[in-house]
Amino acid sequence: MGGALLGIGLRAADLIAHLLPRSAAYALADLIGWSWYRLAPSRRALVAANLARVCAATGRPTSGRAFRRLVRKAFVEHARYYLEVLRIPHGSIEEVGAMVSVDDWDHWEAFLRDGAVIATMHLGNPEPYGSLIAASGLHAVVPVEEIRPKELFEFLFARRGSGRGVTMVPLSKSRRPLLEELRRGGIVGVIADRNVAGAGHPTTLFGAALSLPTGPATLALSTGRPLVTAASWRMGPERFNARAWLIEAELTGDRRADVAAMTEAMARRMEEAISIAPEQWFAAFQPIWAEDSRG
Repeated sequence: MGGALLGIGLRAADLIAHLLPRSAAYALADLIGWSWYRLAPSRRALVAANLARVCAATGRPTSGRAFRRLVRKAFVEHARYYLEVLRIPHGSIEEVGAMVSVDDWDHWEAFLRDGAVIATMHLGNPEPYGSLIAASGLHAVVPVEEIRPKELFEFLFARRGSGRGVTMVPLSKSRRPLLEELRRGGIVGVIADRNVAGAGHPTTLFGAALSLPTGPATLALSTGRPLVTAASWRMGPERFNARAWLIEAELTGDRRADVAAMTEAMARRMEEAISIAPEQWFAAFQPIWAEDSRG
């Protein structure tokens, strides 16, 4: 019964997001985000604690009116992301791809045609970037975390690119499809700012200890494909700006050391990307750092 009701609710939300004019849809999302901020004190405290670390490391206020405004904006930006998950898949890959401007895209489009591992983040909205890749005639395989309840996972899975130049695969069954795609000269896209699959590389992010997934570096080294970090920031309703960085590290031939070095370099680029718009880092809505997971 609960699953059936959830399914009805998700389909209704999908219909509303699709039918509303863009300005009205974003206004509704902003209202929901603002209300969420007001009515969820425990989540608000978690987001504030996470963003305070980012702000302390980047010279921003960690208290007071400006900081509270940043935290409130994080809830609004996250609500906008959920709206876009519902709304954007109704457009063609060309329409969605046109929403994204990429710094130096001519260079990156040619670079990606030989295959690459793209490590991105829970930042802004990375999904239109996938549509831009597809609109350029490229193909990507992307693993997806298997969230609960099952009805929500299936609903989101169906809307996140499959059949639109991006093939989604469940994370638990992703290893072979990812390796095969890279060996064909294709692209693999991985969300890499949270370690959800167990052991990772111990490092720091904004000065605090955590572990990051080693999968992106391992895939790149196993297949000889380059590792790229990419981020996509929301500039306005259905408008995004993206940037990419080639991850480079001094390799020794020792696989474990090389994976660690590349993951460390990836972490530093992630800090750079998140610093541009920390209020759009929606990983902040979950425990991130090592001591958070112990609490």
